[in-house]
Amino acid sequence: MNIAIVGTGGVGGYFGARLAQAGNNVTFVARGAHGNAIVENGLQLLSPKGDYLLTKAQVVDSPLKLHSPDLVLIGTKAWQVKEVARSLKEIIAENTLVIPLQNGVMAAQELTEELSMHHVMGGLCNIFSKIKEPGVIEHMSAEPHIIFGELDHRISQRASHISEVFQQAGIKHRLSSYIQGDTWKKFLLICLGGLGALTRANYGVLCETTELKEMMRQMLDEMYQVALAEGVELPEEIKDKTLKTTMSFAPSANSSMARDIWAGRPSELSYQNGSVVALAQKHGIKVPINYFIYHTLLPQEREARRQ
Repeated sequence: MNIAIVGTGGVGGYFGARLAQAGNNVTFVARGAHGNAIVENGLQLLSPKGDYLLTKAQVVDSPLKLHSPDLVLIGTKAWQVKEVARSLKEIIAENTLVIPLQNGVMAAQELTEELSMHHVMGGLCNIFSKIKEPGVIEHMSAEPHIIFGELDHRISQRASHISEVFQQAGIKHRLSSYIQGDTWKKFLLICLGGLGALTRANYGVLCETTELKEMMRQMLDEMYQVALAEGVELPEEIKDKTLKTTMSFAPSANSSMARDIWAGRPSELSYQNGSVVALAQKHGIKVPINYFIYHTLLPQEREARRQ
């Protein structure tokens, strides 16, 4: 299969390397020092599941330089999806399929604003990975996992074919019949990281501090009400399950958004707690904890983007 990876960071770099290792024709969109290192030295993957060096990797510096791929996996940050969609509109073929792997619940919608629904599936992933240095992707901890599915809930032939491609590449995955629900389940979990970003606390502190744990419960209540207003069907017990999952994290763990904010980098704040606030306002729902987190962190986010 001809596959394009747009965004060759921890997410795109890992999954793209595994797909190439399985014999697929993979082209990576990568820029700067990272892209140059991949061209010169190959893409190196360090992983508990086995290291791999992809020599002679195919690299371009813009999605506009792709040539009608069969499958596009988007591994950029959430705020970059709109720009990626505009570029893909220029190069996709009739049967090109695009799957976003971003945090948040807006990526598929933003893609369909530029591309037809025929070209877009919903998707998400669970992975702990990063660019260790230019040209090197390091995967840590749990086994990477992709969940994807048709936006109209069909188990289609093309989705089944992609499942086979992932299977052959040894990528743990699940073909979803309700990708919107799966996306929101992860969204509830990652948005709790906003409280850690604000308090500068790891998950261990959040879960061990009675007041902060109660705030997480309130955040989950707020987000659950927003999900229902959006027409997403979620069982009420998802709130307790999400909190339980958070409590299972290593005490030293924290969210990628928190790490970006602490380091003064642009983050996905607007696509996490900011999305909760925006969707709540659309439906006239009060979300005071998420509102406070978002607007308190917003000045730091604006400063990071100015820099």
